[in-house]
Amino acid sequence: MFFSQKIKVETGMEEKRVLVLAKTEYMRTPYDKWLIDSGISPIIVTSARFYDGYAENCEHCYCLSNYDSDDTELYALVDKIYQSIPFHYVFCRAEVDVIRSAEIRRKFNIPGQSTNSAIHYRDKLLMKERLSRKNINMANFSEINSADDVISFSEKNQYPFVIKPRLASGSSGVRIIKDHKELNDFIKSNDGNLKGMLAEGFIDGVMYHVDGLFVDGRIRFIQPFKYINDCLSYREDMFIGNVPLEKDDSTYHLLVETTKQIIANMPATENFAFHCELWLTAENEIICCEIASRTGGGMISFLIEEMSGLNIDKAWLLAECHIQTEDYPAYSDEFLRFGCVCIPPARGKLLSLPVVDEKSVRKIHFTGLIGDSYQGGEKSGLYLIGYVIEAKDQSAVIASFKNHFLQVHHSQYWELNVHG
Repeated sequence: MFFSQKIKVETGMEEKRVLVLAKTEYMRTPYDKWLIDSGISPIIVTSARFYDGYAENCEHCYCLSNYDSDDTELYALVDKIYQSIPFHYVFCRAEVDVIRSAEIRRKFNIPGQSTNSAIHYRDKLLMKERLSRKNINMANFSEINSADDVISFSEKNQYPFVIKPRLASGSSGVRIIKDHKELNDFIKSNDGNLKGMLAEGFIDGVMYHVDGLFVDGRIRFIQPFKYINDCLSYREDMFIGNVPLEKDDSTYHLLVETTKQIIANMPATENFAFHCELWLTAENEIICCEIASRTGGGMISFLIEEMSGLNIDKAWLLAECHIQTEDYPAYSDEFLRFGCVCIPPARGKLLSLPVVDEKSVRKIHFTGLIGDSYQGGEKSGLYLIGYVIEAKDQSAVIASFKNHFLQVHHSQYWELNVHG
């Protein structure tokens, strides 16, 4: 089911419109404010969780009860919207909406990322098949649709190896299989239903990510970051942090050049943000994990804005709407004084939060509710609270990650589960 609210706005001119599939709260992505005085207004489609914030501020706002999973209802709603309020552009920033947005563009002949491009950036199997043909270095991989498929992969590749959904995000559904027993347990736990999975060799290395913005077919901003802890840390209810790399670091250039090569070998897209994950091995070898045509999750977009002044989501939206008003920052050593950390909930009822009285905290993003109960981390891109930190140097930034984590998880702020 869906419903809408319209706030009457007097205007003397006919505006163009952009359909926005909105999977973030209004305070994080105030699309109407970003488009003010542009001659373009947003039409918002969102979930019940975020509807009220947008409905209070946007002229056209629609809510889907099963936003994440009901493509049929989404497309039916969009058809009705277009019949009464034609739109000229389509924008999204969430992984789940990448292919949906491309399909909407295709149906209404709207410029932007094509379905072919969206699928290759979204489907990890198609992505890896394409890039492997272009000599991009990556782990051995194979399509998995059955227990026989994964058993065959295990016989051809040594343990450990990784199995994950082709279309997931935020490391959800990722499983590291360490031996034959774990493989059998994994197959049994899924009742042998492994359709739509991907197996790949385990890479023993350090993971980095490269985030940036493509506008008019050119990279306008690009910056490599190092993960502090890893993308599966949430499973141990641990934090994950991100810190930018120094340009003088040789790894910086390896990561940037590899990312550029990856993008050059993917289906062309004129305007998009990107989030590319890569490993660096002990042999100084860069191995591609995957790339997404969206902004990075967690606190990454907040970090980029605080350290560089670039609101990457806003800049991407304006580029998608053919509004070229943004200045794109160059690298600065000042970036190195910044970092961000995402802290998952503990296992129990949240009673309160510690008071942050540090000048070093540049941004706080609290996603939960006092009084709610939690069962620990859910996925790498989801968190209870996130911080953007500024400190005298990077070692101080990283040290603050652990301090904030220990504060948030202190027992005085939780009624912990007995078995938590």
